Amino acid sequence: MKKNKIAVVGASGLVGQTFLHIIQDDIDFFDLKLYASSNSAGKRIKIKNKYYVIHPLSQESFDDVDYACFFTSPSISKNYIPIALSKKVKVIDNSSFFRMNKNVPLVINGVNNDIIEDEDNLIANPNCCIIQSLMIISLLKKHNIKRVIYNTYQSVSGSGKQGIDDLLRCRKGLMPLFYETDISFTCIPKIGEYNENGFTDEEDKLIQETKKILNNDRVDVIASCVRVPVMFSHGVAVQIDFENDFDLEEIKHILKEKENIVLCEKIVPSSVLSCKNDKVYVGRLRKHNNSLLFYCVADNIRVGAATNAYGILKYIVSKGENQ
Repeated sequence: MKKNKIAVVGASGLVGQTFLHIIQDDIDFFDLKLYASSNSAGKRIKIKNKYYVIHPLSQESFDDVDYACFFTSPSISKNYIPIALSKKVKVIDNSSFFRMNKNVPLVINGVNNDIIEDEDNLIANPNCCIIQSLMIISLLKKHNIKRVIYNTYQSVSGSGKQGIDDLLRCRKGLMPLFYETDISFTCIPKIGEYNENGFTDEEDKLIQETKKILNNDRVDVIASCVRVPVMFSHGVAVQIDFENDFDLEEIKHILKEKENIVLCEKIVPSSVLSCKNDKVYVGRLRKHNNSLLFYCVADNIRVGAATNAYGILKYIVSKGENQ
């Protein structure tokens, strides 16, 4: 049996480690090469009954590789993905660097895989809040979406290990080292740096990525992003304004029938429910004139990153094998 050779870049990070945990059930189909910064080089990761050594990332990392999954910062993606592409490697990138490039498909597995063409060697993983929200919103396009308003409540793991460390540190009464204020007793209404328009980087990502995935520049999108003292899982309060009237019960039926979406009618969707699994929990559905309001929550490390990347990987591997 021919094994697909996969380079996992950023293997020591939160998302990289989660990706390796998810892939373990199919590990017999892959030949893995693990890469990270020099700080992690030499460390070993156990996957099933085998240990894999993490190597330092270099230009030679993509020699004799079929696919590469990047779970890194935008700067690492910027510098190393062109090297991988030059060696005919198909790349899935979890960073934000290539997402808005018009030649790079921005893909949510199970929503718009069909936009991936055979010649697409680079595929971008969307923002974590976009993935969970668009899994729902994409089902409702027939009602002609005019506007989408996001209010996000994002866990500290969205900042990586440094966010988790800061929450734990502040819970012990120590001063924060990463966030600008004590995250343990408050919410911080700022994720990313401010742009000239007054929105933050994170808010602009939600705005632009929604338009790209819906393939609709006319839809009006507004976002406000808040960091909250929760370890894992992002919550998003969404308002969708439609051109047309709609039946709320019909929308509930659509959501009930959709795999990986759990409609919460008698319980509140929460980070406790969604943590460590691949479901999107949605509840608080309300109708106001032609507007639908709901709250959804999902594990940002799994649903919002690692699981989506693995779904894309399986899709393009299968697509290649069936040609």
